[in-house]
Amino acid sequence: MKPGKITITSYFGAALCVFLLSFVMGWSSKWTNNLYYGLMVLPGLVFLVKERGAGLFKLPLALAWLAFLLWFLVPATIAGHAQFFKHIFYVLMFVMVVGALTNPQFFRSSAFVRAQFWVLTLYVFSSAIYAWVTGEYAVGIRVGLLPGRLENVIYASIWLFCALGLALPMWVKERRLIEGGLAVFLAVFAVVFVMQTRTALVGGAFLLGAWLLYALYKKPRLVGSAMAVGLVILGLLFWMVHNELWFLSLWNRGDSYRIEIFHIMIGEWRNCGWALGCGIGFHTEQLLDGTMPIQHPHNIFVAMGLYGGAVALLLFVGLMVASLWQAWRLRDAWGVYLACALVMLNFDGSLLIGNPDELWPLVLLPAAMILSGVLKAQRATQA
Repeated sequence: MKPGKITITSYFGAALCVFLLSFVMGWSSKWTNNLYYGLMVLPGLVFLVKERGAGLFKLPLALAWLAFLLWFLVPATIAGHAQFFKHIFYVLMFVMVVGALTNPQFFRSSAFVRAQFWVLTLYVFSSAIYAWVTGEYAVGIRVGLLPGRLENVIYASIWLFCALGLALPMWVKERRLIEGGLAVFLAVFAVVFVMQTRTALVGGAFLLGAWLLYALYKKPRLVGSAMAVGLVILGLLFWMVHNELWFLSLWNRGDSYRIEIFHIMIGEWRNCGWALGCGIGFHTEQLLDGTMPIQHPHNIFVAMGLYGGAVALLLFVGLMVASLWQAWRLRDAWGVYLACALVMLNFDGSLLIGNPDELWPLVLLPAAMILSGVLKAQRATQA
């Protein structure tokens, strides 16, 4: 590899780390957006033009990304939202820059994988401790908002569990079992006690199921015994906390209108037409309980269909399936991250195309990392 290429990948790797850190250390979306435009979009465009796409467009997966994003020109044009063209370009640039101009090895290294989890953990617990000490929230009451750009506790909990899913194979491989066990405990405690988000528990169940299936395949007797012991421990823990106020509040919120929102949004999509959906910028006028407006569909797949139509949804599903297949083929742990995110975003996702927001680290980041792994594998076969 040329020395200049190393410099390029080092720069964009550092720029991506700064961009991700801005979600937990930045104070506004404008600050995060400006970092992205200045550090990644403008330099990335220059180098991608210079490198003639850096080999990306020889990959079917990259072409699938291009087809998916270009489709959104159709609903944007129909809705007359010329501003949305810019959002399509921003998403395309993120996928291409991360996919072609960063070092895949670094973002699969123990240093990055572990640091991502511990930075997020530190962010959640330091925010909670500050809120408890200042009296903003009482201990045991759900910490409803976090400081910084990330702010939303649901997306923070999803990101935390995705980072856990990425790091677990690393801890097992390097035999850092104490660190891994502590990480699992803190992640569960953060989700159940601090942020009290049930969406992340779905992701936790997904990760647990995946690991149990893998472990049962490898060592069925040992894992079967461990599962029996684990169930007993879980039963004891439930008996100890089932009457605690914080535990009751976790379940007393019902489904937070998710089922009703799902039916309303599917109905709106049907009324607008299945093929093209309701278009970019659509907002339903229906209210929950007759008083509460609905901000977004709370489901990333429904959002795709509602705003971009069945074509957008089919392209997105195909793209995600192809990405997960490539991750499986290359044994890339970023596939676990992406799968975990998609499972949880069935309950709290919105439109992926837009300015940088919380969905970027959850979906665009792992999908672009998988793309970078595919590109690296192709370059290795051609070398």
